[in-house]
Amino acid sequence: MTVEKPVAITKEHIEAWKQKYKDVFKLTAADGKTGYCRKPNRDEVSYAMTLIAGDPLAYHETILKATWLGGDDEILNDKSYLYGLGAQLDKLLEAKKVEVEKL
Repeated sequence: MTVEKPVAITKEHIEAWKQKYKDVFKLTAADGKTGYCRKPNRDEVSYAMTLIAGDPLAYHETILKATWLGGDDEILNDKSYLYGLGAQLDKLLEAKKVEVEKL
């Protein structure tokens, strides 16, 4: 369930997203605007990573647009929010710590 029109996001929206996607994240801008996204899947990350060399911001923009669930559309459409989100979007990509040992 993606919210396409500006509506107030309710606890019911969030619970439905959690049921469907498991991991849901709230993005909060300094001006109080909020947005919601889910954890990206492997294909979305793989595609976004192909864009890094040519345009590093395209990686973040692609991840944000692919995982957007709803909220203040300005976060999605105004590039100044994207600049502030940059490194924060990496939090969507939970990596498990793995150690490598030479035998």
